[in-house]
Amino acid sequence: MSLQRQRELASRVLLLVLFLVSNSIHAETVRATGRQGSIPVVVRVEGLALGSEVQLDRAGELLTANLNDEFDFATPALPGAALGIDVVAQPPGQVCAVSELAPATVPVDSSPVFIRCLSIPGASVVVPETLPGGPLRVLRGESAVRGMAYPGLPYESRLGVVGGTFPYEFRIIAVTMGGTPMPPSSVSIDFRHGTLRFTPATETSVAIEVEIRDSASPQQVLTHSIAIDVATAPFVFVAEDGIDSAGRGSLAQPYRTLGYALPRTSPVQAIMLRRGSYLTGGFIIGDTHAKTILAYPDEVPEIDLDYAGSITVRIDQLPGARLEGLDIRHVQQYGIFSDPSTPGLVLRHLRFVEGREGSAPSENPAFVHGRGDTGNNSRHALIVQDSDFGPFQMLSSGAYAFTLFDAGDSLIENNQIRLGATSGGIHDKDNSQGNTYRENYIAFSTANATSSGIAVSAQYNSVDVHIHHNLLINAGVRLGVQCFQETCYMRNHDVHHNTLVGAGLTFSWGVFNPTSFGSRFSHNIVSSGSEAPYAWHSCLGSVPAAFDTQLDIGTNLIETTSSRAMRDTECGGGPMNMGWSAWRDTHGMDTAQSGSVVTATTALTGSGPTIGLPATDPRRPALGHLYQPAPTLVDVIFADSFE
Repeated sequence: MSLQRQRELASRVLLLVLFLVSNSIHAETVRATGRQGSIPVVVRVEGLALGSEVQLDRAGELLTANLNDEFDFATPALPGAALGIDVVAQPPGQVCAVSELAPATVPVDSSPVFIRCLSIPGASVVVPETLPGGPLRVLRGESAVRGMAYPGLPYESRLGVVGGTFPYEFRIIAVTMGGTPMPPSSVSIDFRHGTLRFTPATETSVAIEVEIRDSASPQQVLTHSIAIDVATAPFVFVAEDGIDSAGRGSLAQPYRTLGYALPRTSPVQAIMLRRGSYLTGGFIIGDTHAKTILAYPDEVPEIDLDYAGSITVRIDQLPGARLEGLDIRHVQQYGIFSDPSTPGLVLRHLRFVEGREGSAPSENPAFVHGRGDTGNNSRHALIVQDSDFGPFQMLSSGAYAFTLFDAGDSLIENNQIRLGATSGGIHDKDNSQGNTYRENYIAFSTANATSSGIAVSAQYNSVDVHIHHNLLINAGVRLGVQCFQETCYMRNHDVHHNTLVGAGLTFSWGVFNPTSFGSRFSHNIVSSGSEAPYAWHSCLGSVPAAFDTQLDIGTNLIETTSSRAMRDTECGGGPMNMGWSAWRDTHGMDTAQSGSVVTATTALTGSGPTIGLPATDPRRPALGHLYQPAPTLVDVIFADSFE
């Protein structure tokens, strides 16, 4: 045998030995772990109250969820294994349950299993009255909730309520289906958030009467009527295994792509997407085709914008546009571009997976961008609820989850904003009119801390902006920094019942311009550590003449070790660097008489989204973002679903 032949045989023997050893090791690993082909077991939590936790169990393994987000059990499972997820510890004031549509076994593609939490009836909470208050009202009136449902599929929608004294109470007082009275329990409603859920069996008309109460004493009471048409005709279906051809679009025979389906719809139809990924690039939602795009219940369709454009909403005629239950990926510059949405734009349960700034530097990159084109008319009329804003890569400056121009009568509530290294969370940039920012969780790392967790810059004025019951971590509230001209004004801005950890309140020119008035900051918890809790953004040689009358700050819990109440962020010195004696005694801010407390120690407990005063703390309903009393057990049967 030649030397070359010997070498070839030796090489083959060595490869065979390595192959056998590798297989043996792999087989031993599989025998030891039992995890060959295992996949993650994923849950997606919805409806969990800010500051709460729910504990889940699967095969003895516990998972604690503290946000409305996706969570994986630590141990993967074999596809098709028994699902076996149980709720073992409920959050206070709520009951959570595995969805009625959950599979019995682990989904083969690791699709998330939905866990829904519902606030249950409890004792009324009395909260100190704060301005602007006003009468209770439902935004968008008749179009407040989705007016169409598909027979046999769970229907879910949510009211957007403003006015009065938050938090609210929601109760069903009457239900009729096809003209026949039904028990109010045939429709579930979240006691605190007003989320409706039920499953209509057949095509019919549904009428629901909802009673809404606030937390004033005495309570304001509002009754609101809701009409829902249950029918198959308004719905057009799209699925990854569908076919783009004429005569399709039904649940049984769906289209394949959104691009094919959308131009074949009418303005009163809705497109329902099945699970999967849809490579769309940018596209337009206008007045001539379907304005509602939503997910099939308990499925997660992903819109892939491919860094190639935004979802541009251009609506001037009723009905308004609506997007629900979608994941949105590969955002560049803008995810949803409202230009404009005058009858309203509803965004619910959206999950912006990730995004990045485009090639136009500093042009207000954001996941949601509301543009103002002509004049200073109010437009957009946004309702954004229960959505998650993931990481955004900022290349220059000015990146936020929202940048809004000319936004009016808008409600941004119960969203999660965790962007990473950006300029801030929400930027209400100019011509704000009657907007409310409520119960949002906005968190930045210590390294990415920002004063602009919620910024109302008031470029070209702002009026009646209401910022309350938000939890901001390493993120502050900023008012009036772009209201430069003396003719610019800020009026009736009420910032109350927020918890700010690692940051505070920054204000500037707009607050003190000649025709500005009503900047109020009360009932907040500001835990600023070694930094001053308040900041001024400009170089001034003297304190503004109207400082004591145009700014009203009191009834706050201030936790800081700083000897200064306020610091100058631009010049680092001068009269706007103010000690506590000048702040309290000279200017009347945060006085003991107003109810403010200044302390070097903290009463807050928890971490991340659970930060707040303990449930037993008597100050909890009066200060900070948490309002729920200590948990009270009630006689509620709530085992497998909300039905």
